[in-house]
Amino acid sequence: MRVVGRWTAAAVLGLGFAAGCNQSTGVVEQHSTGAVAVIDLDAIAQRLGSDKQIVDSIAQRQSSLSQQLVDLAKSYNEQIADKKKTLGETTPEQAEVTVASWQKQANANLNKVKQQAEADLKKHQATLIAQFREQIKPVARRVAQKRGLTVIVTRNDNVLYDVAPGADITEEVLNDLLAASPVASAATAKPLQAAAAPIDAQPADQQTR
Repeated sequence: MRVVGRWTAAAVLGLGFAAGCNQSTGVVEQHSTGAVAVIDLDAIAQRLGSDKQIVDSIAQRQSSLSQQLVDLAKSYNEQIADKKKTLGETTPEQAEVTVASWQKQANANLNKVKQQAEADLKKHQATLIAQFREQIKPVARRVAQKRGLTVIVTRNDNVLYDVAPGADITEEVLNDLLAASPVASAATAKPLQAAAAPIDAQPADQQTR
């Protein structure tokens, strides 16, 4: 699953959930000996509904950050409009240069805040995926150990050429998760829902000088 787009006031950054889930770090437990277990985290996320919840959380975070950008741009425009009233004694040419300077500074600040928001959104995505992986790990470890398998890798067609049926623990892990108590299942399926952090902007009276 992949959410694709580019940043605008109402667009979503390109975010690859499947790519994040299929990284080998975070779920692999290395031992010197033993057979390998294979798990499909994307399939588990889909069955639990975690993939949709993660995408929804990212979309909510993006919407909040976008609104902050819109509000900040509006604030800059209001500040510039107020400052224009103080230019009554300057020549039209001087006033034009001054206003252009304020607008340039405002645009630079907006671009900086936009980059900060994009980084925040990517960090939020990484946090959600990492949390999902950590929630699955104990069950995956228990199922693997029950089968005598000591190393767990995630399914990745670019790496795995063939997998013996006994090595794939996806269904058993999923069954264990679904067989858990309703409270435990809901907690496993629910990713982190963090509020969007406020955009770090300088005081208004310093941003358009």
